[in-house]
Amino acid sequence: MSRTDSSERRRLDWPLLGIVAVLLGIGVMVVYSATKGEAGHHWQKQILFAGMSLVAMTAMYLIPPRYFYAGAYPLYIASLFPLLYIILFKANSVERWIALPGGFNLQPSEFAKVALLLAMARLLSFQPVSLSQPKTLLAPAILFIVPFALVLKEPNLSTALSFVAMTGMMLFFSGLSVRDLFFLVSPVLSVVLTFNHTAWAVMFLVLIAVMWWTRTHLRTMVSLILVNIAAGYAAIFVWNKVLYAHQRDRILTFMDPLRDPQGAGYQVLQSKVALGSGKLLGKGYLHGTQTNLSFLPEEHTDFIFSVLGEQFGFLGCITVLALYLFLLHRILRIAADTRSRFTALMAVGLTGILSFHVLVNISMTVGVMPVTGLPLPFMSYGGSFLISCFIMLGIVLNFRSHGEYL
Repeated sequence: MSRTDSSERRRLDWPLLGIVAVLLGIGVMVVYSATKGEAGHHWQKQILFAGMSLVAMTAMYLIPPRYFYAGAYPLYIASLFPLLYIILFKANSVERWIALPGGFNLQPSEFAKVALLLAMARLLSFQPVSLSQPKTLLAPAILFIVPFALVLKEPNLSTALSFVAMTGMMLFFSGLSVRDLFFLVSPVLSVVLTFNHTAWAVMFLVLIAVMWWTRTHLRTMVSLILVNIAAGYAAIFVWNKVLYAHQRDRILTFMDPLRDPQGAGYQVLQSKVALGSGKLLGKGYLHGTQTNLSFLPEEHTDFIFSVLGEQFGFLGCITVLALYLFLLHRILRIAADTRSRFTALMAVGLTGILSFHVLVNISMTVGVMPVTGLPLPFMSYGGSFLISCFIMLGIVLNFRSHGEYL
């Protein structure tokens, strides 16, 4: 490696920060347009959250990297206690946050992402994984399942699934193939698809075909088939005993939004109207009728992309998507350019979280996925998720600037 390459790698990634600043600016503008006639001054609070996030990112950038590596496991353990607090003391409430002085709310599950990211990166940095050696998957599975189960119990299914996306990408980087990941998630797919027998049969045939084509060991084949059959029969139990009523409504409404156009399906239908009415160039900033007339619920949080599409049209949506792709590309470049597995795993995990949020949020607004409540990174209103994103970004940029330190 030349000295020029080394000094280039140690510099702050200004293009990445520039993309984040643009997305943040667009987010504040759209939040203002979505809530300008409402009480609460959400856009001003969003600017305050942005300032707090920048302070948090700067602090993460200035901390010596060795402290993150040394503190990964203690931070992971500490992050579990607020999750337990939510379960124990707010079991009969829909609240998933802890009220703080000054009118702020802390959502512990968002900061559990940071802790799991650090702990998983440290574990996998010296322990490659392989499906042919199940023992290598035991420790990562335990590390993942504890916060996943606690967040799922809150209940917060969407955030729990973001843990899956992050962990899946990190396991893929650590040695698992796409086939291996498909095998691991196939029981979950069986649970989901059992409610559509045709889809479940197709998935089952694909699973058998993949195992046959890749010459999977006979014992593994038999085990996977039995596990998937058991998972399929367990789907009824999951539907009746595990999923909450609002989660079942979201799934049913996703399959047919017109089944309850004035209730559970209202958000998706209004979101489609807002996006479609924007056409190519949009109606113009502050001129969205669906937004201004409050037809679109949660327009400043879950459905911020619909507000963007109505006011800036298809070109505005494509521009934002291009910014996200460039952002994810820059983060993955950090993983590609470093020889530190810890740094690379942090970057890959962050990419998993952000890409999952972007994919699910936008798919939700256009009606191809159920309404989940996942915010759009750097644009949706809210403090906890925004601050946690900047914290993870600051840590990754910190590692990048220190080259091969770890």
